[in-house]
Amino acid sequence: MNVTTGGVVLFLHIGVAIAGFMIAAVLHATFHVLGRAKTIGEVRPLAAVMHRLEPLLPVLALVLLGLGAWLVHLGHNTDDAFRFSDGWIITGIATIVVIEGLAGGLLAPRTKAIVEQIRQTPDGPVPADLRERILNPIMWDVGHIATGGFLGMVLVMADKPSGAIAWLFPVGVAAIGVALSHWQLALARAAAGDGGAPVSAPAPRSGEAAPTAVAAD
Repeated sequence: MNVTTGGVVLFLHIGVAIAGFMIAAVLHATFHVLGRAKTIGEVRPLAAVMHRLEPLLPVLALVLLGLGAWLVHLGHNTDDAFRFSDGWIITGIATIVVIEGLAGGLLAPRTKAIVEQIRQTPDGPVPADLRERILNPIMWDVGHIATGGFLGMVLVMADKPSGAIAWLFPVGVAAIGVALSHWQLALARAAAGDGGAPVSAPAPRSGEAAPTAVAAD
């Protein structure tokens, strides 16, 4: 058995895709915990994770695009005979371009603003304006669109459908991602609003002073 250039490039292509999904999973988990955090002390380490990992995603996307183009080039000399004019390849390229455009224009500026505000905010409860930034639906939707779109692109790469239907894979999975985003955002908002309500004290007995209400932790 010989080790071929195409096999090595395919290995690297798959490895980069796996790394991207791993980073995306960590960032999604970070969003969830940020949305439920009550104090600045809780969100500082999460902001550091987001600050270090998020810039890696566009780099991995470019590497993925480059390795994919190399595979197409190598495909000219195999029985598969890949061409850049194939519909499923055009769909893959378009998906990467659209996702990176959305992430760069709508997601990255918002996460950078969150990280900077967390850095400047003193310890204490999470301020209301920071909470709204963390629970911004555009940021959550774009993050889920990116993950869903790339997952749909994996389906396209595996099945290689015609261009007439290939676009349905990333668009369909991205739409599912948006639905999940709205559901998860609603849960995060509900969890963030649990604390701080007064706790009703029991009625005093005859002759006792009425106790005061206390705030829930």
